[in-house]
Amino acid sequence: MLANGQIEDREQLCRSVLEAAKAGKLEIVVSTFCLVEVCKEKNGSVADKIADFFENDYVLPVAVDWFVGVRARQLMQAGHGLKPADACHLATALVANVNDVHTFDGKLLGLNGKLDKTDGTKLKICKPGPLTSAPLFDQQHSI
Repeated sequence: MLANGQIEDREQLCRSVLEAAKAGKLEIVVSTFCLVEVCKEKNGSVADKIADFFENDYVLPVAVDWFVGVRARQLMQAGHGLKPADACHLATALVANVNDVHTFDGKLLGLNGKLDKTDGTKLKICKPGPLTSAPLFDQQHSI
């Protein structure tokens, strides 16, 4: 619920990002840690949907490698009160130099503009919504 008492349409906010990705206007960068994080149910249907989502051309999976692990550990030790999963997701974004991290988590939103990406710029953490950024792949190859 928003401060003004209105109900936030989170599905529509996420859908706008997904539609932009499907249209080739952006890529969705996802930590491969998601494959593990969603395995909370026994039948696996949600986990299977997440794994299938990784197969889309507009999804760029980023492995939790040594660099992401080290950065996640640094985030955990920095006193932000992050859970290990959140630290892994933020570290993935920082190491991959993504433009935005989308979340509805108030603790993560409070870190907007406070974390340095590998390229030295600050990470934008915001709620999902329509974007104007160029695709990450195009940015990396336009140098």
